[in-house]
Formats: sequence, C-alpha cells, structure tokens
Amino acid sequence: MLVTREMDYSLRILRALHRSGQLSAAAVARQEHMQKAITLKLLNRLLAAGIVESRRGVSGGYFLKRPCAELSIYDVFQSIGEPPLLNRCQREGYQCENFPQGGCGVCRELNHIQETLDRELRRVPLSDLF
Repeated sequence: MLVTREMDYSLRILRALHRSGQLSAAAVARQEHMQKAITLKLLNRLLAAGIVESRRGVSGGYFLKRPCAELSIYDVFQSIGEPPLLNRCQREGYQCENFPQGGCGVCRELNHIQETLDRELRRVPLSDLF
C-alpha cells in the first residue's frame, strides 16, 4: 500500500483545521506547505464526505463538521475515494484469474493482512495524532 500525496495532504488539511478552527483554503495551504489547487480539490472531497463544512463571505472558510475524535486515518482515506488496499485482490468482487473458484493462498494471506491493516488504521482517532 502506498500512502498517496492526496491521502497525506487530506490528513494535513484536517490537522490544520483541528488546530486552528476555521481557515480559508489559502491559509490551510500556506500553513501546511501545500499548493492551493490541491488543497481546494481535497477540501471539496472532504466537504462532499461530510467531514468539513464551508462558510462563504468575509468571515468564511472551512471548518470541521465532524470532530477529529470521531475520525480515523481509515475514515479519511475512504472519504477521498482511495481505500488503503494492499493489492487488487482486496477489491470487492475481485476474482483471481489463477484460482477463479477461490482458494488462492496469496489472496487469502493478503486478505488477512488487509484486515489487520484496516483495524490498525481505524484504531486511533485523529485527535490523538494532532
């Protein structure tokens, strides 16, 4: 599994909002050393997932809709549409081309490791990390 730049940046966005309350996209980008375009893109994904909210106007900006105590790394990765999978055989509905009836030892072991990874990514609330 590779933690993509978007996964990393999403966590950094939430860290900035957790620490500062309400911020503009430009302020988040500046504070977390990110480009404004990617910050806006990810804020929109987090907005669509119901994790952040936005307020327009002079006193506007983005703020957390859900507290970090209720969110895990797993939740954030899922919200931006990138499930943290080890291999394609962990995708829902995947059928191994070598063992179409099931029984692939590699897929079975990777599924076991995937379950452990998912459990660990859910274990700690973001508030404990920030």
